[in-house]
This record gives sequence, structure tokens and C-alpha cells, in this order.
Amino acid sequence: MDLSKLQDLLGLEGEDNTPGLLGYVLFAPESWFATIAKAPKYSDAQASAGLSAVIATDHTFKVGKGFLKIYITLDSNELKAEIVGERDGRGLKVSFEGFHPGNKPESLEMLNLVKNIGGIMLVPDPDGGFFQVGAEGLPVELTPSFGSGRLSSGRRGTTVKGECYATGLKLYQGDITMKPAPVV
Repeated sequence: MDLSKLQDLLGLEGEDNTPGLLGYVLFAPESWFATIAKAPKYSDAQASAGLSAVIATDHTFKVGKGFLKIYITLDSNELKAEIVGERDGRGLKVSFEGFHPGNKPESLEMLNLVKNIGGIMLVPDPDGGFFQVGAEGLPVELTPSFGSGRLSSGRRGTTVKGECYATGLKLYQGDITMKPAPVV
């Protein structure tokens, strides 16, 4: 493999590097997509460095479908990507954890159902970008767990955990389609 497009990885050069994530994630079941966009594979013919880490085309959805927004308590969420596998067969295990407060019926219903559904999750960072968690054939799986908290302390709500395997960490830069609100 020709690695000629790799470049020096310099320091911040005075730019911000705000840690953490914003207070929501976007999730859509894999079955709602008409097409799931992909980042191009790394190639020595690509125009510049970094292109293989960016999904620049738009996801498309079946009619009436789109991403759902899940509120996450600010500073309760974290995204990690760790190397898994052995030499000649390495990949990433991507994991997300955040807290969704309360026990509204709509929240409980959605979190009761998504535990059995693979999907794509977009996780926003403070700089306005989105990490994509999950891909076609390697969906993110959410495993929520509820806690009532105690009268004296604690939080009542659901810890939302998501895990998937990936070939690499990707940034999503396409348009975002939200699920339309139901007509009443």
C-alpha cells in the first residue's frame, strides 16, 4: 500500500480542542435507510490527506424516515474507539455511553425497542462535527439500562450504551435528515 498521502501530525497550533460531546445523539434503525453512505477507501490517488476518514455524501432514507434525536445529559456522555483483533486482522470496537433522564413513556418505549435493532448513530462534538457510529453491515447496537435513583441522591433515567465494530473511525459530513413529526 502506498502511504504517500499521509502527512505530519502537527500540534494544535493555537486552535481549540474542546473535549467532550454535545447533549444529544441522532439514531436511525438500519432498516430505515435507502442508502447508507460510506467514506472512500484510502488510495494513493486521493487528492489530499484525510479523505478516507470522511463520509461526505448524504445518507438517504425511505419515505417518512430519518434520524431520531435522543437527549443526553450534558457531560454524561463519552465516545471511545479501541483497537481489537490480532496482527493481520485488526479493527476497532467503538463504544458510546450517555445518560437520558426521566421515565417518560415515550422514552421507555423507544429504549425498550432499540435494544433489538441495529442502526446508525451520529454523535456531535463541540466543534460542530459528527462522528458516525455504525455502518452498513456493522450497525451500532444500543443496550440501555434503567436506574430509579434514590430519594437521597442519584439520577432517574436510562444509561444509553452503544457498541459496534468498525474498520475505522469516521466523520459524517453529509446532510442530516430528521424523521418528520407525526401528523395528528
